[in-house]
Amino acid sequence: MISQFRHHFLMKPLALLLSGLLLMTTGYAGETGKDDTNDNDRPASTPPQEQTSAGRIFVPGDGVLISTMPDTTSFLNGIFPIDDRGFVELPIYGKAKISHMSEAEFINFIRENFRDYLRFPNLQVKPMIRLSVLGGVPRPGFYYFDANRSLWEVIYEVGGTMDENGLKDMRWERDGGSIDNELIPYLQTGISLREIGFRSGDQIWVRTPTKPGFWEKSRTVLTAITAVASLVAVYITIYDRTVNR
Repeated sequence: MISQFRHHFLMKPLALLLSGLLLMTTGYAGETGKDDTNDNDRPASTPPQEQTSAGRIFVPGDGVLISTMPDTTSFLNGIFPIDDRGFVELPIYGKAKISHMSEAEFINFIRENFRDYLRFPNLQVKPMIRLSVLGGVPRPGFYYFDANRSLWEVIYEVGGTMDENGLKDMRWERDGGSIDNELIPYLQTGISLREIGFRSGDQIWVRTPTKPGFWEKSRTVLTAITAVASLVAVYITIYDRTVNR
């Protein structure tokens, strides 16, 4: 009778403890399989679309790069954002609407209005799109990129990835929804951002090395279970010796 009572007394708290650990492990491991955004809440993946509409070169919300090489000291050298109405604010001149212009028309516009400030006849303009590269890269942030550049050049610009599996775990998002989670083929082929379908405002998320994966988290949980099991075994041993005296 005493033996049965002692067995019941020991097994009940032990069963409760192990049940709690099992529930904690299941929940913890389940969280490792989740992405930051619930797949059910994501809009369906949309196929890449052309960046411009109606054949426009300079799209509202994008940017434009002006280069006056070899005069690198010119105040016109740089990237200028295009607002939502298609205007760009240029030094001295002020706001000018360029969303209806072609590249040649914009170059002629600059030459006519800044002829006194251009030291060389060379002039180049390029439309730029806004991309954000976030997560496990040395230089995360918001960038303007020439849409004719490749995804490889984008990753090169931000310093590569900080995790050895970072390239495999990249994802492309737009408006809170996932566009593509397999970006390796784009890196390998070297096709342009425009051909891939990138648009201003898109995000590239890269795996962060400080966030452990499933197996790292599983090892942590198993270590905790082993430690607790050892404590339970010591407790049972000490209790048996105390009762049997």
